[in-house]
Amino acid sequence: MAILPGPLEDLVVNLLAFDGFCEAIYLCPANTTVPPVEGIHLWPLVSEASTDIKSPAISKQTTWYIPTSGTTGKPKWFGHTLEALTANIKHSTNLQKLTWGLLYQPFRFAGLQVLLQALLSTADLVDVTGLEPIKQVELMALHQVTAVSATPSLWRQLLMTQQLDTLPLRHITLGGEIAEQVLLTQLSRLFPKAKLRHIYASTEAGVGFVVADGQAGFPTKWLDNPSSPIELDISEKQHLLVKPKCSVESDAPLLLNSTGFMDTQDRIEIIGDRVFFLGRATGAINVGGNKVYPEKVEQVLLSCDAISQARVYAKKSAMMGELVAADVVLLSDPLIMSSDPLIMSSDLSTIKLQILKECKKQLQRFEIPTKISFVDNVSYNPSGKLNRQSNGKQHD
Repeated sequence: MAILPGPLEDLVVNLLAFDGFCEAIYLCPANTTVPPVEGIHLWPLVSEASTDIKSPAISKQTTWYIPTSGTTGKPKWFGHTLEALTANIKHSTNLQKLTWGLLYQPFRFAGLQVLLQALLSTADLVDVTGLEPIKQVELMALHQVTAVSATPSLWRQLLMTQQLDTLPLRHITLGGEIAEQVLLTQLSRLFPKAKLRHIYASTEAGVGFVVADGQAGFPTKWLDNPSSPIELDISEKQHLLVKPKCSVESDAPLLLNSTGFMDTQDRIEIIGDRVFFLGRATGAINVGGNKVYPEKVEQVLLSCDAISQARVYAKKSAMMGELVAADVVLLSDPLIMSSDPLIMSSDLSTIKLQILKECKKQLQRFEIPTKISFVDNVSYNPSGKLNRQSNGKQHD
């Protein structure tokens, strides 16, 4: 396996050295508080351990603790065995020939999955984390990256560079956020020969299931079906329930019901023979007692031709409690981005009317954004997911 030198190489060495050597290892992002328990703290280098780490006489069962992204609250720690982390790793001659681009931080669950896939299939790996999107694409093009796994938000950033087609991609994976049909179709058209899939997985439950038919959501036949990739069900609240394949150690209780299913807190709806994700139940906007899922509104906004990125969030209201607001990033267009303020103002007004027209077609009245701001960019948290806690620079 070829790997670019640096901190990532140190992490690989530590992975190989410490599994089976100690009982607990914590992969520590910056500014993350580790629970006061015994174990070794990794990243970027081994720090002082809170336990005696003399060579053991017998190999230990090591638990790898990984923090959640903290998108909906304070990050929580969940522990997995290396066996569980590698349960979905594939091996083949074709996979061995791939060159992976790493966009996720390697100490996150998704990043560790990419790292382990490359490591155990002896494929090459190019680390582009921490770079601007255009630099990421340039470096991946230089090293002829053929496989990339990223959140839908990161994929949209790569598409905005207008250089993504310089990569000889053969494997495209989306995860961590809802993969809407517009993005899936766009990637499929840009790379018609590539294998396109989106993954449902979480730090809490581990790898869930993979959808490889190019469609958003997943088939209803996977629900309550022992032969499906993983046992799934729906709660009375219309939340997706998942039965973890293995036990998970945690500093926070898993929401398990009497039959062993975990409440993912992901709100879903069934349309025809397909199950679609609406958004996180814990992230809903309360508009006068009506729940609005930001992810659902974002999918509608992203279906508008002029929009490349969208971020929906709550705006305080004295009468309604909260209202829906949205930041949108427009596709690069010389006319839209004209330096003439009169031209820009006119075009933005026209685009806003088109956006509202599309929203009225697909959304209920209380779901329609009451404020739409045109911004230069939207921000992301370190796990590559949309950050709903900050605003981009707005056009007046």
